Amino acid sequence: MSYKNFEKALEKAKECKDYEIKGETSTEVVKKAEELFGYKLSRQNYEFFNKLGHMDLYGAEFYGIVKDDFSGTYTGCAIEATLKDRIDYNLPSEWLTIYDFDDGYMGYLDYSQLNENSEPPVIIAIYNGKEYVVSEKLAEDFGEFLLNFVEKHLANQEDNNKEEHLENQKLKINYGSPAPGRVE
Repeated sequence: MSYKNFEKALEKAKECKDYEIKGETSTEVVKKAEELFGYKLSRQNYEFFNKLGHMDLYGAEFYGIVKDDFSGTYTGCAIEATLKDRIDYNLPSEWLTIYDFDDGYMGYLDYSQLNENSEPPVIIAIYNGKEYVVSEKLAEDFGEFLLNFVEKHLANQEDNNKEEHLENQKLKINYGSPAPGRVE
C-alpha cells in the first residue's frame, strides 16, 4: 500500500496551488546523492529525487535535489542539508532531511528503521542544543507523509476557494454588478 500512497500523492500534488518541481534529475546525480548520503535510497525516495528533484506546494518545501552539482545550496537540498547538519548539529547518519516545519522542528526519513517494503519512516525531531531529539513518528513512509500533507493542503485550498467565492458574492450583493466594461 505504501507505494500506492506515494504514487497517489505525486498525482494529487499537481492539483495543489503553486505546485512546483525542479524536474527530472539524472540517474548519475541521484547515485551521487546516494553516495554522499551513505545509504541506499528507498524506492520512493529514489523516485522522488529522480522524477521530481524537489517539490514546493504553496510555500511548503519537500527537500530533494536542487542542483546537480551539490555546490552548497543548503535550502531545499536533502543531501546538502543532511551533510551540513551532520557536521554542525551531530545529526544521526541514518537520517535524511526532507522537510522544515519552520518552527525548529524538522522532518527526516529514518533509514535505521526500514519497514517490510524497505521504506524508512518519517520522523519529526528538534535540536536541543546538543543533539536532535525525536518528537514523534509522523508516517510509516514518505508516501504516507506526502499523501497526508497533499490531502490536507487540497482541503484547505478548497476551503479558501469557498471563502473567496463567498467574499466575492458579498461584494456583488453590497456593490451590485461591476461597472460596464469592467471584468471581475
